[in-house]
Amino acid sequence: MDFKKVSNLDMIVELWNRNIGIVYPIDLKLLKQNYENDKQNKNIIGAFENETLVGFVIYKQWSYKSGNLKPNNDIGYINSIMVDINYRNHGIGAKLLDMAEGNLISLGVKTIRLGSDTYHFFPGIPLECLCSKQFFLKRKYKISDSFYDLICDISKIKFENVYEKKYNFEKYKVETLKFEDREGLMQCLYKNFPGRWYEEFEEFFQIGMEDRDVVVLKDEGTIIGFAHIYDNKSKFIGPPIYWRQLLGENYGGLGPIGIDKDYRKCGLGVFILHKSLEILQKRHVDKMVIDWTDTDILDFYGKFNFMPWKEYKKATKEVL
Repeated sequence: MDFKKVSNLDMIVELWNRNIGIVYPIDLKLLKQNYENDKQNKNIIGAFENETLVGFVIYKQWSYKSGNLKPNNDIGYINSIMVDINYRNHGIGAKLLDMAEGNLISLGVKTIRLGSDTYHFFPGIPLECLCSKQFFLKRKYKISDSFYDLICDISKIKFENVYEKKYNFEKYKVETLKFEDREGLMQCLYKNFPGRWYEEFEEFFQIGMEDRDVVVLKDEGTIIGFAHIYDNKSKFIGPPIYWRQLLGENYGGLGPIGIDKDYRKCGLGVFILHKSLEILQKRHVDKMVIDWTDTDILDFYGKFNFMPWKEYKKATKEVL
């Protein structure tokens, strides 16, 4: 078995789909988008038998800023790790993980996180991959909170009937973003979400996100809330539509969503969610996903009949 850097991303796509494509189907467009655009210190190590890729690990160090947050070289990530079903139980996965961890430690990393990296594929350990949790437990990773991707067929819901309207929102305006409002959107993000979300919106606009993919909430012309939405015309492939091949032709997605800190606790989050879903309905979206949702806000989305679809476990390891 030969362990070396992987440069041919097509080989990863083929191995990935042969093994977990039934629940996490990937394509070259998504893999290239996420790997090539990520500015972190990153690498891919593969396990080869006669030049055939039978396993790989993608890992990173947090070496690039996240909005107004400085990089933290103490933190590393295992973005994904996989061994072909026909080559498991021979120590290949353990070897790949050891090599990735060793390289991260040599760079000064002290904490390793599973998933949740920039341009991640998973926010944690995907529980559909049944052996993964035990694999990482044996290697001293601490497993804790659950995260969920939520799913709903919004074509079947009359949203104006599904939640109690406690407030008068006539003064507020909800619409898709206009180009001239981009600066106002970024100001809202910088004020309220100055880290990863601010950074991602800057980058996503550069690599394919369009104004039609953002819904904004305005108070007298000032943007005080936003939602990132997706449909089958979205050029940027964000986490809600990573697994779009499972969602049918008229797929959609939403996330992140946020409200200015000075306007919270008065129902505006539900309001912009409601209006965003109506916009997606008008675009004929059927099945759609809201990604990376914490347990404590499941009920927020449950008001609109969203329910858990995929579950992930947070996992970390202290290495120094």
